[in-house]
Amino acid sequence: MTRLFTKKLLAVAVTGSLLVPMAGSSVLADDEGDKRFAESQYRHDVMEHFSYAIKSILQNFQGNVEHPDHYAPLAQIMATTATMTKDAFEKDTRGMDGHTQAKDDVWANWEDFASRLDELETDTAAFAEAAQSGDMAQITPAFRKAVGHCKSCHDKYKAD
Repeated sequence: MTRLFTKKLLAVAVTGSLLVPMAGSSVLADDEGDKRFAESQYRHDVMEHFSYAIKSILQNFQGNVEHPDHYAPLAQIMATTATMTKDAFEKDTRGMDGHTQAKDDVWANWEDFASRLDELETDTAAFAEAAQSGDMAQITPAFRKAVGHCKSCHDKYKAD
């Protein structure tokens, strides 16, 4: 085996062994140490993928790193994550014990929340398509439109 392959295999094995004991747990700790119930942790993790992709794209936009060839895969991460988001929130978890940043308004106003996620899905798919062009004149406005949904949705549906 090559050295790189061995390192990757070891990383997968170690990561897998760390995750298995957590799989049956009903309460998990997020990065801040708050105890989340499993459904909340899952939603948080899905949204973190989205957030990490945005942060990496912004690093490129700001010139802190130079990986323009990463726009397309990062945009695809956003688009794929957007397709998972509504499903991750469908279960009404109001009243469950544990930490969540989802306000009860998510389920009280499900039609509005779900339609916002449908728009996010559409706009991130358009961004992913624009990112494949490599043309910043297409990439930049498509990115802005896709992430424009974040603040308005968080303001209404995410607790601090």
